[in-house]
Amino acid sequence: MIDWLAATFLATSLLMALVLLVREPVRRMFGPAAAYGLWLIPALRLLMPTLTTTVERTVPAARPLSITASHSPAPLLAPITGPSMINWEVWAVSAWLAGASAMLLCGFYVYRLQRRAVLRDSVQLARLGSIRIVRSAAVSGPMAFGIFDRVIALPIDFDDRYDPHERRLALDHELAHHHSGDLVLSHIAFILLCLQWFNPLAWLSHRAFRFDQEAACDARVLKKASSENRAAYAHAITKAASGPALLFAGALDRPRTLRRRLQSMLTSPSTGRRLAGKALILLTAAVAMPLTASRATQYVDVPAPAKTAPSAPVAPVPAVPAAAAIAPTAPVAPVSPAAAVAPTPPAAPVPAVKGVTLGKEDVAFMGDDTILIDGTRKSIDQLTPAQRAKLRASIRESQADLAKERTELPARLAEAQHELDRLRNGDFKRELAQDREDLRRDLAEIDSEAAELRAHGEDPAKRKAEMLAALHELEAINIDKQVSEALEEANPAKIAAELSSAEQQMTRLLARLDQLNRK
Repeated sequence: MIDWLAATFLATSLLMALVLLVREPVRRMFGPAAAYGLWLIPALRLLMPTLTTTVERTVPAARPLSITASHSPAPLLAPITGPSMINWEVWAVSAWLAGASAMLLCGFYVYRLQRRAVLRDSVQLARLGSIRIVRSAAVSGPMAFGIFDRVIALPIDFDDRYDPHERRLALDHELAHHHSGDLVLSHIAFILLCLQWFNPLAWLSHRAFRFDQEAACDARVLKKASSENRAAYAHAITKAASGPALLFAGALDRPRTLRRRLQSMLTSPSTGRRLAGKALILLTAAVAMPLTASRATQYVDVPAPAKTAPSAPVAPVPAVPAAAAIAPTAPVAPVSPAAAVAPTPPAAPVPAVKGVTLGKEDVAFMGDDTILIDGTRKSIDQLTPAQRAKLRASIRESQADLAKERTELPARLAEAQHELDRLRNGDFKRELAQDREDLRRDLAEIDSEAAELRAHGEDPAKRKAEMLAALHELEAINIDKQVSEALEEANPAKIAAELSSAEQQMTRLLARLDQLNRK
């Protein structure tokens, strides 16, 4: 086993180093999705079993045993002399498994604590299918997390810091993480990192993988966006760049990679290039897997055939007369063509609430006590019996959530105050200053890289203008104003009033349902 582990770790380290070297040129040439897909190659190699080749070898036939008398029989086992040897392979494998298990358990324990901290003080805003959208003081920017209980957490000041376009694009980013399986891949990537906890290249690769994951998600969101939406999306990323995210979350706010993500957004390869990038990844994986695979040879002993006397010649067998001709099969009657299927009429569009597109199974409560149910906005009097039962279940669930939120309100306010203190300690301001300096330096290098940019199909003037817009947006951020607005949003009286208003609405709707059922 130790040979397979050593060969696997060496091969995956070489592949990770190769991906780290080529990911930036691949991103510029084929787009962020291609750079993200490159990480599939070392991951597949790490999980690849040994390729075993079976070889037959001929051994002499066994001779019959002869029993002879012996006056002094030899001992069955030779005596063992010298000190016992330590099995270093067992110790090495045990240490590797202990480190991987400890890191895995610690990581999932930390994630559980972080998730609990976010949901402890959260208020549910809406539900999109199986995805809950909550507002929490424990997050400083939008983030998506959860595989089975899927959640999108928004900061308390989300409506104030972001305009409607930015809110919609930020939510599209987090929904893209859920729908594309990024969160599942983040868990798998962490498990693979635990298997190589001792390898510095694995840690560098995991960090690069998370960046490529966010850049690919940005590309998915911007794929259908206009130029105005691209600018709004860049503004949303800049505003959200504050503070750490959950261990396995897909977050919009990663301040250390802000500049590189903004640069990555400037890369927009054609459809042909994106398809060529996917084909290149598949071809590279098909070549790299067998070339770097661990190989073993399994020998199968085959006894040599015993020498025998030549046998008598066999008498010739008379020829068998030819069989009668088979009658031809009757032709099959042609099958009549199937009737054309009538086209299915397109489904009616589902309305949106505050920039959030609702699904067919979602229920939303409007301010005028109307209900958005099954994609249609209705009053309670217009609901069918089945819709009334569905509404009653949603009200009961919302009442339970509101009661839980009221119980956890003191802890939520305390956590919000703690977050405000962290924002005012100066770290975020220093990170913004560093990002501004990095953007200024990149702007100064644009002219010297103009020829290379044109060779990759990019317009240096357009890229320079977009970087200037991002720099102006960074310079326009007012930390003191954001802290003041967040402090005002965390007002205990305001939050209590919102909870009371929601509780009263649930009570009114439930009373109206009871009144209709008695008729």
